[in-house]
Amino acid sequence: MNEELTIRFAEREDAADLLRLTKALAADMGRESEVAATAEDIERGMFDKGAGEALVAEHQDRGVVGCAVFCRTFSTWKGACGVYLEDLFVEEAYRGGGTGRALMARLAALCEERGYERLSWHCRDTNEGGLAFYERLGAARVDPLVLHRLEGEALSALAAQAPADAGGSRAGVVAAADGAEGAR
Repeated sequence: MNEELTIRFAEREDAADLLRLTKALAADMGRESEVAATAEDIERGMFDKGAGEALVAEHQDRGVVGCAVFCRTFSTWKGACGVYLEDLFVEEAYRGGGTGRALMARLAALCEERGYERLSWHCRDTNEGGLAFYERLGAARVDPLVLHRLEGEALSALAAQAPADAGGSRAGVVAAADGAEGAR
């Protein structure tokens, strides 16, 4: 890794840089228009609500040039916590010099420091450079897993079907199974 780089935890003041890097990642995927977050959203979610964390790679002269955004997970199968890597991005000028590896190594060390047993992430099957990078790290590919997501109208439609408890919230107990037992 470049000697002029430091890996550290992101702070509230890094929210604009995290957004900038997120937009750059989305642009690399041809999806920049899909980024709806603002720096304020990142501050609120990450630093006020504690919904996630980030490591940043900071160049002594250029500022933040890379990030790893992540959150804690829990595996019922392992009975242990882990980390889910949401985004890993390094500016093109700093790729190939060990910056991405340094971010991933620090994230792996963080898992061990916290007693977590797993570090997981998704990588698009069309991202050949990313897949090769992760293989060089020694990561195992879990091909049978398929990412699913509910958002927008589909999320709202399903939420509207949640049973209400006596207090009127949707945290009630489901009385009948819908046949999806064992679905993962």
